[in-house]
Order: sequence, then C-alpha cells, then structure tokens
Amino acid sequence: MKQPIIQSKLRIPVVKDEFIRRAMLTRKLKAIPEYPLTLLHSGAGFGKSTALALFLRDEKLPGCWYSISSMDDDILTFLSYLVKTIQEMDPSFGIELSSYINNLDRYIREEELGILCSLFINEILECKHEITIILDDFHQIEHSYTINSWMEKLLEHIPPNLHMVISSRSRPGWRFLTKMKVCGQLLEITREDLVLTLEEMELLLTDLYGLEIEPEYLQSIYEITEGWIIALCMIATQIPLQKDKPKIFKHSSQSLQDFFQYLVMEVFSKQPPMIQQFLEQTSIFEEMEEEICDEVIGIPGSSTLLNQIIDRNLFIQKIGPAQFRYHALFKEFLEDIFQKNNPSAYIALHERCARYYERKQLWEKALYHYKKINHHKAICSILQENGLRMLENGKLESLYDQLTILSEAEMEPYYILWYLKAEIYRYRSHYQDAEECYDKAFAGAKKNQDHLGMSIALKGKAQIYLDTIQPHQAERLLYEAIFHREKCTESHGEKGKLYQLLSENLLNSGKAKEAEKWIQKAKEAKASDPDGNLEARLYLRTGRFEAAKKTLFINREELKASNINTLPQSHRETDLLLSLIEAFNGEGLKAKELAQAGIQQGISYKAPFVEACGWIRMGHAVQILNKYDSSLAENCYQTALEIMEQLHIDRGKAEPLMGLCILYGTRGELERALEAGRKALQETEKVHDVWLSALITLCLGIVCIYTERRHKAQDFFGKAAALFEQCEDSYGQMLGKFWLAYLFYLEKKNDWFKKMINEFLNLVQIHDYEFFFHKRSVFSPRDLQIYVPLLNECMKEDIQSPYVRKILQDMGITAFDSHPGYSIRVRTLGQFKLWIGEKEVGERDWQREKAKELFQLLITVNELMAKEEIIALLWPHQDKKSADRDFKVALNCLHNVLEPNRKARAAPFFIIREGMFYGLNPHAVIEMDTTLFKELIEDGLNEVHPDKVIPILERGLAFYQGDYLPDRRYDDWCISKRESMAVYFLRGAEKMAQLMVRREKYDAAINWCQKILERDRIWEEAYRLLMYCYYRKNNRPQAMRWYKKCTEVLEEELGVTPLEPTKHMYQMIIESERILNSIEQP
Repeated sequence: MKQPIIQSKLRIPVVKDEFIRRAMLTRKLKAIPEYPLTLLHSGAGFGKSTALALFLRDEKLPGCWYSISSMDDDILTFLSYLVKTIQEMDPSFGIELSSYINNLDRYIREEELGILCSLFINEILECKHEITIILDDFHQIEHSYTINSWMEKLLEHIPPNLHMVISSRSRPGWRFLTKMKVCGQLLEITREDLVLTLEEMELLLTDLYGLEIEPEYLQSIYEITEGWIIALCMIATQIPLQKDKPKIFKHSSQSLQDFFQYLVMEVFSKQPPMIQQFLEQTSIFEEMEEEICDEVIGIPGSSTLLNQIIDRNLFIQKIGPAQFRYHALFKEFLEDIFQKNNPSAYIALHERCARYYERKQLWEKALYHYKKINHHKAICSILQENGLRMLENGKLESLYDQLTILSEAEMEPYYILWYLKAEIYRYRSHYQDAEECYDKAFAGAKKNQDHLGMSIALKGKAQIYLDTIQPHQAERLLYEAIFHREKCTESHGEKGKLYQLLSENLLNSGKAKEAEKWIQKAKEAKASDPDGNLEARLYLRTGRFEAAKKTLFINREELKASNINTLPQSHRETDLLLSLIEAFNGEGLKAKELAQAGIQQGISYKAPFVEACGWIRMGHAVQILNKYDSSLAENCYQTALEIMEQLHIDRGKAEPLMGLCILYGTRGELERALEAGRKALQETEKVHDVWLSALITLCLGIVCIYTERRHKAQDFFGKAAALFEQCEDSYGQMLGKFWLAYLFYLEKKNDWFKKMINEFLNLVQIHDYEFFFHKRSVFSPRDLQIYVPLLNECMKEDIQSPYVRKILQDMGITAFDSHPGYSIRVRTLGQFKLWIGEKEVGERDWQREKAKELFQLLITVNELMAKEEIIALLWPHQDKKSADRDFKVALNCLHNVLEPNRKARAAPFFIIREGMFYGLNPHAVIEMDTTLFKELIEDGLNEVHPDKVIPILERGLAFYQGDYLPDRRYDDWCISKRESMAVYFLRGAEKMAQLMVRREKYDAAINWCQKILERDRIWEEAYRLLMYCYYRKNNRPQAMRWYKKCTEVLEEELGVTPLEPTKHMYQMIIESERILNSIEQP
C-alpha cells in the first residue's frame, strides 16, 4: 500500500514576526543562492529551522521545504516527498521520475539509484528557474545507506540551477564535501554561527519577550546558556514569574542539558492544570492535528488549545495550516513526566492512538505506539496479519525491530512470526539463526495441523541450502514441502514456486536436463521467476553464456517495468551472475565493475553472503586483469573466506579456494595450490555440486601443467571431462579438450593431440567460444601465445586449416612456422629483469654480459639497427674482426636465452634479421614495463574525473621502481629514454601530490613531494606544495625551512630565484605567523 503524502511536512514553519533578525547569520544565509550546497549542523535547540524559515520569509525566496521524520528513511518515500515539495512550485516537475518510482521495488539496487538520480537531475535541468530545496531534520534519516548514496550521486553532478540546503544535528559523511569545500561549492553554518551573542540575546529578550534585564543578570544568563537559544527562551518565560531572580541561576553549575531540564520543569509547573494535562497527553504524537487530538484524547475543538500553547511560547511549532509539533527536547520532557505521573493514562492513550492508526491501515505507526507501551500481544497480532506484506515491501529494519522485542512465549501462538524472523535472518546471511526459527515455525504449524504453514517453513529452510548451494540438504526439504503444499487448496502458482526451487536444486546438483523439465513444469503451474534468475543460471552452467546474459538483461528490464518487489538473492544477484559470465568470457573490466556492484549490494542489504560472493567475483576479475600482480586477487579471495568463516558457511569457501588454487598454481606454488584445490573439492563433493567440482578438478589439472606434474594433470583432466559430460556443460567440455590437447602436445603424443585439438576446435565453433583465443579468462592459459604452436601444428597436420588460419591471422600471426609458444616480459625501471613465459631469467642464464646489453639496446631503440651501428655502440674500441666475432657470440647467446628450446636450424623468433639490420620481431609479444607505465601516467594526466585519476596514477607510478636501466647509467644510448621516463614519473607524482592536497591528505602529499625531490631536487612545484602542506598542518617553521631550501637549491643549480607563486606562498606564511604572534601577545 502506497503511503499518503503528509502535506504539513512540506509547509515552511510559521515564525512570529517579533523574532529577532541576526545580522551575521542573515549575511551568511543570504549566500545560499550562490552555493550548490548549504549545510546547517548543530545540536538540538539552536534554532536551525527557525532561522531558515525566517530567512525564506524575509527574503521572499521561493523554497521547497521538506520536514523529514524518522519514518522517511526509505529512498522511495524520501524521493516522493522531494518530488511533491518541488511540485508545490512547479506542478509539471517529476512526471517521469514519479512514474519510475511507482514501478520500483522496495529494494533499490545500485544501478537503480543511478537512474533515480539521473532522472531527478534531468528534470531539475528542464526547470527554467532556480530551485532551492530545504531538507529539515536530515539527521532523522542519516542512517539510510540508499538515501546517502543517492545524495552523493546528486552532489557529484548537481545541476547549476539547484541549491540544496540541509539542516541536521550532525554533519553528513558524504565523500564529496571536502572537494566541494575546496572548490567553493559548499556553505557551512555551524553551532558557532547559530549561538547568540550577548547583544543578540539582549535584543531577543527585549523584542520578543518584552523584558528589561540588568547588565549583571544578562551576563549571568549569557554565561549559563552559552548562547543556546532554547535555554534562553526557557529562562525568558520564567523571569516574569520569579520574584527572586537569582533563584533561576542556582543550577548554573550543572550541565546545559541538566539546566534545560530544570528550566522546562519551571515552565511546565506554571501552566494551568488543563494546559498541563493537554501538554502531557499530546506529547505522545509525532505530529498533531485536530482530528487525532479529538479522536484519541477526546477533547473536542483541540485546535483552540493548540493555539493557546503557541501564544504561551511553549515550544510548539506550526508546520501546516492545522498541523503542529513540539520541539524535540520539549516533547521528550513532556512524554517522560506523563509516563511517570500517570502511567495508566499514558498506556491507554498510546493504545487508543495505535488503534486509530490501525483503522487508517498505517501499520508502522500503530506498531510504534504499541511498542512504546510494550503491548506485545497487539504487535504479534498486527505482524501475524501484515508481516508478510511488510517483508515483501522490504521493511526488514522495521520488522526486525518489532520481532526482537518479543519473547519466545509471546511468539508461540503466532508461529508465522518465527517464519518472518527466519526470513530476515536468511536475507542477512545469518543462516544458523534462520534455521532455528524455521524449525520453530514448522513446529507451531504442525501443532495446529496447518499444512500451508508447514510447507512455508520447510520451503524457507530449503532456501538456506539453495542460497548456499547445498543441493543434497535442500532436496529432502523441498519434496516434503511439496507434499504438505499439495494438501492445501491454494493456487497452482504456489506449487509452481516450489517446483521452481526444486529445478534450481537439480541445477545445483549438475542435473541440467532434469532441471529444465521442472522449470517447464513450474511455468505450466503459472509460477513466475521474478528474482531467482533461474533460467540464466541454467544457461550459465551449461555454457550458453549469451543466452544467460540475454535472460538476465530481460529479467532486469521486466522487474523495472513491474510492481514486483524483490529481496536479497544471495549468489543469484544479477550483477554477481553477470560478473561470473564476463570472467568466463575474458571481459575482466566488465567483470570487475559488476563484482564491485555486487559488493555494494551486499553492504547495502546487510547481507554478508552477497558481499562475500562479490569479493570472490572481484578476485576472478582482478586475476584476469592484473596478470603479474596476484596479491590483490589473493586479498579478494581471502576476504571472501573470512566472511564465509564468520557466517559458518563451509560450502561458500569452495569458489574462493578454487580461485586461490589456480592463482597459487600460476605462481608455481604447487603444494599450496593442491591444498586449496583439495579443500574446495571436499566442500563441493560433500554437497554434490557436480558443476563446481568439475571446474575445481580442471583447476587442479592446470596447476599440474604449470608446475610440470604432467602425469597428475592427465588424471585430473580425465575426471573433469567426465564431470562436465555429466552436467552437460559445453564450456567446461571445451576447456577440458584444450588442456588435454596442450598436455598431449607437450608430451609429443601426436595421435591423442590431433584427436583432442580437433574436438576442441569443433566445440569452439559450435558454441561460439572464439574469445578463448584472444582474451585471458579464469581457466585460459595466462599467456595466450601458448595457442600459436598448437595452431601451427594444426596447419602442418591439416586439422581444420581454414578456421585455424583465420584464428592465427586474427592473432597477428602471418607466418605459420616455428613459434616459441610464449611472450616475454621485461622490467627496466629499477632492477633489470626478464621473464620468458612464466620463468624468470637468472643472471647465470645470460652466459655473457654483452648478450644482456645487446638485448637492452634493442628494446631501448625499438627499431631495426644496422650491425655496424650496434658494434659502434657496444664494442667501440675493438677492431672490426674481433668486434664482429663478439657480436655473433653475443647474438647467439641472446637467442639461446630467449628461445632455449628452439630447434636446430629453426629461424629465431624474437630477434629478427633483415639483411644487415637486426631488431625485435614486431609480431612477437614483448611486454615492457615502460609501455604500461607511460600509458597509465598519460591516462592519469588526461583524466578529468578526480575519483578515477588517483587509482590510474597509483597503478602507473607503482611501475617506477627506479631509473631506466640503472646498470647502464653511463651509456649514451639510453640517456634520452631514462630522462623521458623520469619526467613521466615527476609529472605523475606532482599530480598525485596536488590531488592529495585537494583532499586535505597532507602527509600523503608530503610523501609524494619528497619522492619528487629525491629524483629531481630543482622541481619547484614540489617545494611549493611542501610549504603549503606544512602551513596547513600548522607547522609554519617547517614550511619556511622548505622555502629556504628551495632558494638555496635553485641558486646553486640554476642561479635563479623562486617563481612568483612560490614567493607569494612564502609571504602568506610569514603574514599568518605575524598575525598569530600578535594574538598570542599578553
């Protein structure tokens, strides 16, 4: 049921004309139209709402007001009010946005938040005028992840015609605030701006309260209240009633809060009995209007009393034509004394109020009042009837808060409550607690011979094992649930949902054909699959990736266009499934983005199992992208394992252990890899998950290939092939055929090789897996050059030659002769290192130093060089004959290092000769750290989005481990390249330091500046940034020392003085030091 809009929350509060205008505060408030964002934040009672309301009225500024309550913490409720308040000014606003909101689930996903924000921004931009939105009491919803996330997205792209004003008791933690502050886009009004000065306090007492106070008492009041407006107003109401003025100040030694309690009691005690009674009774309402006062309290014409209270300045606020609310502190006080002085009336009124809301079908408000008086039986009754609806609407927080206050004895007659509690636990991945609650729900239903209740409880318990992919455990429960459901007379659709779950369980067991039959049976029973993505998972587990992606995208669009509500889906979340598909397809960047979305979903849902699955998929993506740095992927897998350990879900450890198995294998850590793989297999075999067992077994075979345990590899590949056949996964079968073909190629078992490679190529073409040759994926070779010698062999043996020729040409291979089957990787920044394939070349492998120097020359020049030119650079002092001989020896040694297994008389691959010219083969894959370093630094310098710049630059700068080829520092042929790389480092590090300064991370900025000066002591921007950082850290002496150092170095090295900006920085520091010293003088 859609919640109605309470119009009074959209009205600017009425403020008395006599209220004082404060020059300093007004001056600040007048700047609101100049800023995209204004923050007013201070504790209660400092007059934030009053100041804003008065300012809007005096300036005749058209503002869209929204007084937020604690029940607005749902993003859709929040946006509905936001749209409505703007429509008060512009009735055409929000048509598209409102339509989208009305069709959304209660559970909002990250991409849907982006759409909601984009629609809002676009509609704001369509308005032809400035819009000022005031969100009053934002602290009421500051705990809401989705609202905060939406606000951050809005602030990142805030339209130029929008001005957001946020009034709150605390400063929001939005990540863009620092940037907005630095860029002059944020106006902040704090407690210091809101407290009254002595003069303002005197004016308030005189103009608003008509009081003339002696100077000594005025000073005492100021010292006691510290400019706190609400405390001052309390004193003002007491002074005319006190004959002995000093009596008011007797509590001045206590805290302000205690003093407020004393004052409010003094105010309250002076009211007529009827007003006192009315104040107490109405304190139970969040908001008051005549209807609820008349009906609940039973006083006709209560609006007269409400107006009397306003006339008496009793901390009540008119928030609409006939709506009122008390100041929060005053309400708290009134409710407290009402409960103490008349507990029976307090209980009776809350009960009547709850029943009033029940009649209005406002269940959450009714529950709030029953909770206040601990009327647990009424809470149980409401939840029994309406709890499922609340659950479907995503009200997990509200529902859980109510259920946690109920005892087991109170819940026993209402066994559906155990089911609700179990569902909440399951959605939050607290599976052990969920199982206990499902058992209690089943016991209650069984005691009452309620077959539907028993079926629901069994279905819920089975879903624990579906969520965690334990098909053996789920099977019995599902058949039992179907047995009880068939004894009921409900619709076939309910049975269909159970059939659907059974088909999912069969899929988890690796029985794809049976699963497909049950899916059809579920469709015939008219069961929908709004949130399980079941068919997509069937396609995924049988290797039909494009069909899986298409189904997922269609499901997502249908959900957006429908009114169906969804709740957390464990490992079935669309982004998690898409991430896995992209990892299998070799689309690392897409897989990473989707994994990140999955992690965020888990955090926002408070579902750690979903978050853990996101970390697993992130590990797969990172392992594909970061070919040579596996530590990040390892951290992702370990994070997932830690979460699974905390949740006590051993089955959830299988996939991250599989990831670690192949990761350790590629590092050559055989024992660690085998241990991880065997642990993973134990979990999947325990629960009979054939598909994942097949993938893990395949990984163990790949590990054995990498670590040259080929006899073991064949056993693992054989077992994996049988399992893939069993679960009918064509992708897995393709993987198995490839690795067996590669193994037989290495073993020179030609007949078996030809058989396997032919079957492999058939599967690639039939199922469109050609990406396997061109993109690194989770189960592909790390080095894609492995394929080339196998495909060359196919050409020789005439195995599907036309198709093989096309693949080789797509890979850039035009000559179908010898190929080493690997790429080479070179590190030149810092210590020189070379890898051929996965093996690092040791110093002894070079045999001759000149062979290494020749290779370093060729990669530096990176174009064909004449033999005479090479000799002139490397053997400048030798005669032609001996130099020619040494060149041949060095070249032959270099060939042996790069291609140790090259056949006799076969042409070298990596170093080619054209006539008398020598150089690198342009068709060879040679990965240079300088290439990646340069590309990343250029990308970082050109990137305009600050959040993207830092990770790009961090990745690039990490490559710079030192000067280019430091062991050749005295050779002229590499000076230009060394200086070029150093300049890239300096520019990148300077940009990083500047970004750290903008984020006020001064220690990080200092660190980067010092790294710059280690490389180039005359880089003046580094000195300027160091001066500013120490100035901002209030370490002015250190800032001045860096200026002195700068002037000395520039004079010594270049004979110049610092640039004008550096001098201006120094003058600013000197001036601030002079001002500070003058303040500190006695």
